[in-house]
Amino acid sequence: MSPEQIIAAVTALMLNTENPDFDHLRSGGHDTRYPVTVSACDFPPAPFEVEGKTILCGTVEVPEDYDKPQGRRVGLKFALFDALTQSPAPDPLVYLHGGPAGGTLHMIDAVATAAFPKHRLTRDIVTFDQRGAALSAGSVSCTNGLADHILDLALAKREAPASENAYLAELVSPCVEEIKASGADLSAYNTENNARDVQALMSALGYGTYNVYGISYGTRLALEVMRTVPQGVRSVVIDGVAPSFVPILDTFATPFADSMDKLAEQCAADEGCHAAYPDIAASFNAAFKKLGTDPIPGGPKDQVLDDGTLYHTVFELRNKWRLQYEITPYLPRIFAEAMEGKRDAYDAMVAGFNKQADPKAGLSTANLSADERALAASALDMASTMQSLSEASDAVVTQLRSDVQAAVRSASVAEAFDRRASQALREMTDRKAAARFMTEYTMMRSGEPSKKALADFVSNNFSGVDKADLLALVSAMKPEDVERTFRIAAQTTKKYEIAVAKAVGFDIYICQESSNSLEGFNRVTKKIAERYPIFGDPYFRTAATGTLDQCTYFEKFPRKGFPDPVVSNIPTLVLNGTLDTQTSMHWGALAAKTLSNARNYIIPEAGHGTIIYQSCARDIAAAFTNDPNAELNVSCIDTLQPKFILPDDPLP
Repeated sequence: MSPEQIIAAVTALMLNTENPDFDHLRSGGHDTRYPVTVSACDFPPAPFEVEGKTILCGTVEVPEDYDKPQGRRVGLKFALFDALTQSPAPDPLVYLHGGPAGGTLHMIDAVATAAFPKHRLTRDIVTFDQRGAALSAGSVSCTNGLADHILDLALAKREAPASENAYLAELVSPCVEEIKASGADLSAYNTENNARDVQALMSALGYGTYNVYGISYGTRLALEVMRTVPQGVRSVVIDGVAPSFVPILDTFATPFADSMDKLAEQCAADEGCHAAYPDIAASFNAAFKKLGTDPIPGGPKDQVLDDGTLYHTVFELRNKWRLQYEITPYLPRIFAEAMEGKRDAYDAMVAGFNKQADPKAGLSTANLSADERALAASALDMASTMQSLSEASDAVVTQLRSDVQAAVRSASVAEAFDRRASQALREMTDRKAAARFMTEYTMMRSGEPSKKALADFVSNNFSGVDKADLLALVSAMKPEDVERTFRIAAQTTKKYEIAVAKAVGFDIYICQESSNSLEGFNRVTKKIAERYPIFGDPYFRTAATGTLDQCTYFEKFPRKGFPDPVVSNIPTLVLNGTLDTQTSMHWGALAAKTLSNARNYIIPEAGHGTIIYQSCARDIAAAFTNDPNAELNVSCIDTLQPKFILPDDPLP
């Protein structure tokens, strides 16, 4: 957090000023067809953001069916980040999230700080939860299904996160029935209407021209915007490309195999690596097979090196942007050593994680003179101090914001009620009573706020001192306290609500409009497993066929032309990552074939959504958006090639 940001944030908080650029949105927006309602952000933005000043959150109402504009409405939750300049470009960037139905507003801080900080230097950033996704899932909500399973979901999140998906899968069938009974038209929840939502949102916010950035399913949506509603679109970036003509479930194993192929290709292009490890595919297959029957004990924290650990390292850890460490250079040596029952390279790689967390740990082995080493250590100490001060500033500003908001809300009785009810819940030993509490609490928060509803909830779930204390708090509540208590209840259950919305929303899009089949999965996977037997593992079958099984609960609504490649001359930047195991690095080139004004790049050592992995990708993407027709300097791509650790190299 820079000094300028601290001063701006504190000043805005203390003066409670509002950004005049947002005034028209506070009065309903720029397009009467799609009214805007401004509200507090559902999740806290980054510490230096000030709601109403640097960021504005709210809802835009759009038709569920655009052919019936007077019919049922869908609320799209959005966030608008004001540009960090006095003279922003007139065309903002709108970010289209993945999933499908993954949402973005629950991680709103990452949008501004991790993905688009460079774009925001020149233009506003808009992001929103798409129809049926996360915070915009109200039109296809599953209140009863969530209420019936919320205790199991809560326990799974806390005690057995791996089992959470199993509980969510059980919710799909009852949720589909509940959604249909609500009057929602599930056929209207598709990528074409999502594209029309993008245009409606931008019109409501007052932007006639805009730029699009899509990641994962967001690339499919961005391509559909180019096909269905291209008016006003100045440029498009698709990053981690999932074109509509690729059946995602059928090709589930393809990105994994392509990532392994790329590793083999990179090693073959390196003279030393190729000489030491001439067949990476065979080496990987042999290592995986051996570790499955003969794991290697020892290492840091006695972590056994087995086939599961190797799989996690090669395919999952490399594709996690928050855990991006140097992994690729070690892999050929790890495979080779595993065949000898050794784990030196693997342990050095893990030790390297700690060195990256503490940069000074590597100074002792650096090729520096004593004076240079001392100077480097001093510089690192200064950087560490600045980082600590920045983190402390973030915490202070966050607390200041909380205190200011608390003073405005004057909600002490509501907070006391929540704390007392939570204490009573923790002391419950009867599982059925706890389940009933959670079910009724979930149902209550979706009803009309009233003292009677709170009193009924207390009387149905508590007895003795707990009941007396809570009823006394209800009796002392003012209307604003009642409202606040219901908001707290909604906030408490929101993370479970989002989890259900994401699970059901994913199926809505995958099952209703996409062509996936067990036959297609078997055909693609069988061919890949001939080269990499791991991809014939039951894990892959379960992961893909689980969704295919759930598709039986949905009707098919195929749309003519949807699987066809998008044809467009809108300036388009296509980015793909070599570590991506969710979308193949080669699918971007396939999508670009029919985009006459597209440039396609593969970014080494980047996973799903290259912009959050590599500053090189962020620089290229920001330069492209600033001038979509200019020549791009992409020389940084060559600097990202991994430098492999050979058998005789000393391990760091």
